[in-house]
Amino acid sequence: MAELRIQPKKKAPSPWLLVALAALLLAASAYFYLRLDPADEPAPKQVEMGLPPVPADSLAQDSSGASTTPPPAPDSVAASAPASEASATLLQLRPQLTQLADRADLRDDAAVREQRDNFTSATARLADGDPQAGLRPGLVAAANLLSAVQQKAYPNLQAEVNALTLQASQLSGRDATPAEQAQNRAYFAQFSNLLNTMSYPAKDVL
Repeated sequence: MAELRIQPKKKAPSPWLLVALAALLLAASAYFYLRLDPADEPAPKQVEMGLPPVPADSLAQDSSGASTTPPPAPDSVAASAPASEASATLLQLRPQLTQLADRADLRDDAAVREQRDNFTSATARLADGDPQAGLRPGLVAAANLLSAVQQKAYPNLQAEVNALTLQASQLSGRDATPAEQAQNRAYFAQFSNLLNTMSYPAKDVL
């Protein structure tokens, strides 16, 4: 008789091992399928670092009701300040005085031309509205120009012009106090009288 070989049965895997493997596969599948796509995640809110807008009312008043608008710069205040009465009067007389110096019988005289240039230079900053411009140089230059005109064409007005020149030299160049304003008005009254007189031809002035 032939021999029959009997092979031992292979031991079947434990059912608990199969259950554990199946659970592990299910968990892995659930993890990959249920995980959120990064593109679908909501972006975090960004915190803005800028200052909040200021209400328009807060620019005008603070909590106490006082104005918070910054004061104007000193230069702007000075530039907008009105000119003094004496400065305004001198500038009003400026065109008439220069026209007198440019008259045909006076403009070729060297002394008249020189004093006219001095007067124009002394009053240029006042005419430009410079708040730092001095008043006294213009007052003295105006009297000197009338003196040059008088010496050229009006010999009979020498006493009056000399008095005006002396009066101009005694002015402070300020127009703040009542005394200074009174002195300036007296000067301009005499100056205007002489300027009006010299506006006539010399032969008509006695």
